[in-house]
Amino acid sequence: MPPMPPMPMPPMLAYTILGSLYTGAWPSIAIGQGPGGGHVRLRPNNPVDDSYWIVILDRTDPRKKVQEFIVPGQNNTAVPAGLDTYMTNPGYLFAVVTQYLSTLHVPQGAFYDYLVKFGAGRELQRLEQINTSLGCGSISRLSYLLTGQCGPRDGKYPPPPSYELGSSLHAGLLLMSLMPMMDGKPPYAICDSNTFIK
Repeated sequence: MPPMPPMPMPPMLAYTILGSLYTGAWPSIAIGQGPGGGHVRLRPNNPVDDSYWIVILDRTDPRKKVQEFIVPGQNNTAVPAGLDTYMTNPGYLFAVVTQYLSTLHVPQGAFYDYLVKFGAGRELQRLEQINTSLGCGSISRLSYLLTGQCGPRDGKYPPPPSYELGSSLHAGLLLMSLMPMMDGKPPYAICDSNTFIK
């Protein structure tokens, strides 16, 4: 029997996350591309330097911001109240993006454990080591971002992939795509691919 021809990829949306490493620079998420591609750019409603922007997106329409949490850097040990309601719902996507974060305010305690539960790994560990070994005297600001699909992380099923970036030199910039089902309809999932207009 001859092999089946490969199925064409459904049309995807560009998914671009930009962090912040300078005062007054807002983090953002761009979804779609070009003037005719339904491009939108999401930013915090009330941006704050030295903070975490946690944004929840609708998987059926990822251009729609469902909820956001602005976590001041000094609150880096606690999981924001109400966040788990969204993070455990597989109908959403999430992104955690820092804005001009102080080295002193990398995640600690319950907040660190929560980010690890949702996919944080080596990139966050690297920033933690900068904090513990160099402190803020050598490197004062860090950029970090984490994104993935929401849903339970109870160990019953393998979790969907998460993606992260961290830097002490420049604002994090993650370039990926959002892929619908094979019929081209929602819900969307994050795809480690780039989407652009040829």
